[in-house]
Amino acid sequence: MVNIKNILFLNPPDPSLLENHTSAGYAYFEPPLGLLYVYSFIKSRNDFDVKFVDLNIEMKFISKTNIVDTLKTHINDFRPDLIAISTLYYSSIPVFHLLAEHIKNINSNILVVFGGHYPTHLTDQCLSDSNIDYAILSEGELGFSDLIDALNGKRTLKDVDGVAFKNGEDIIKNPRRTFWEGFADVKRLPWEDTHFHYYFREGRNVLYRIKKKEEIKLATLTATRGCPNACTFCSSSSFWKRRWRKRNISNVIDEIRYLKETYNVNTVVFNDENISIDKSWLIEFLKELAKLNITWISGGGLSIRTINDDNVIQMMYESGIGLFNLAIESGSNDTLKRVKKPLTTEETDNTVKLIRKYGDAVAIGFFIVGFPFEDLAGVKQTINYADSLDLDWKCFYCFQPFPGSDLYTYSKERRLIEDFDIHYGENYFSPDMKHIDYTSEELNKLNYMANLKSNFVNNRNLKIGTNHSLLQAERDFNYVLGMVPNHVFALLGLSEVMRLRKIKSKRIEYLTLAKEAATGDKGLDWQYYLKQFQCNIDLMLKETYDN
Repeated sequence: MVNIKNILFLNPPDPSLLENHTSAGYAYFEPPLGLLYVYSFIKSRNDFDVKFVDLNIEMKFISKTNIVDTLKTHINDFRPDLIAISTLYYSSIPVFHLLAEHIKNINSNILVVFGGHYPTHLTDQCLSDSNIDYAILSEGELGFSDLIDALNGKRTLKDVDGVAFKNGEDIIKNPRRTFWEGFADVKRLPWEDTHFHYYFREGRNVLYRIKKKEEIKLATLTATRGCPNACTFCSSSSFWKRRWRKRNISNVIDEIRYLKETYNVNTVVFNDENISIDKSWLIEFLKELAKLNITWISGGGLSIRTINDDNVIQMMYESGIGLFNLAIESGSNDTLKRVKKPLTTEETDNTVKLIRKYGDAVAIGFFIVGFPFEDLAGVKQTINYADSLDLDWKCFYCFQPFPGSDLYTYSKERRLIEDFDIHYGENYFSPDMKHIDYTSEELNKLNYMANLKSNFVNNRNLKIGTNHSLLQAERDFNYVLGMVPNHVFALLGLSEVMRLRKIKSKRIEYLTLAKEAATGDKGLDWQYYLKQFQCNIDLMLKETYDN
């Protein structure tokens, strides 16, 4: 038995904040909602001293020092007996373990607890690290609270649902059998314990496709939790055990009002797995949202079947939706059925028509190509289907075998993959896995060609050519440049916007930048893709100068 009095909750730093980090990219800092819910739950018990620290915010904006010095400051000041760490993204697994090592080096008596998808689905790998004492499996509020009571001698570890720990050479895993029913009545998160004004300062958000960054005062919330579906490519059903819960609408609305009044929030992203499952709850929720005069989106893909309704789409517009994220996944009904996605292409067709019928919000579709049972013809069917839809943007993702999903097990059992790879989750690139009649490299090229063709060469808003549509195209291309500053086709897209606006000087400027990027970027063979689409930048420049 130990004596747990002080508990420190840590959100790990993004890899870009670590010393010697060399990979390209960007860091986007938003509140870690899952960790904040567990922190809030323990804080409400009033029998521990708790502290929440987001190392992203600390290292980037406040301490501006390295991870070790930042940790030492908080550990020496707060003297925690236990540190709880949120471990969400697989690509950051080395960071999680590095963080645990640094903590133990500072004070080996501090207990380290991991929670999130990583320890839930890769428990053995997680606990093979001697620096990690316990892992919380699945939902964290009850499991973490009960673990603390067990450590303090109020119950036994074997009676704690949702915890894993080492017992000699063995790893004991107690599955989560009961879930936190109090989620329905939960009030707002303790935002005053965060450095809220530092969130969303850098990086990107899909909302920048519809508004200028400086116009947005952004917050993320959770209105529902979990998903009842059993899609075989998704680990959500394993994590939440297919349970879906909704908060009381009045509590969600009160939380938004608090954020508006305290932080001038005018835009909300609901980071829910599936916000629209219960149609009657959704309609009541939309009615209340409409009174707040905010812009909102669902961070997760919207379940198309549940919003395939004239009344729902109308009310989504009236409530201030700024963008539709549509989880379409496949252009084949057979594939949708096989992956247990509750959707048909006919429902998708009608939903897109309704979105266009009742408003002009941006509509984005998500597609997955390269399922382990999918042949090349199936991949092309989805790409062709995506081309047929009247969407502003199409996101083509390569299938990823996420631990905890049925298709991860399927892929391992058939030796289509060797084992888990921390790069799973980089959805634009195919993992190293065996396919039926194509290679991962061929899938990458086909996927990227589909992206370039649908979103750049045949961009919907360029084809429409109105002032409104050109403004949307311009925002989309600049959004891409925010991630990839030398994206040749984004620059060509902007040059086309300027041609349609008859601004010759700006067209020449973008064409010149595209030419420089096409020859100077060593990371991507732009010349290959330019040839595929018969794009001759020199010819375009000549024609522009001549006209």
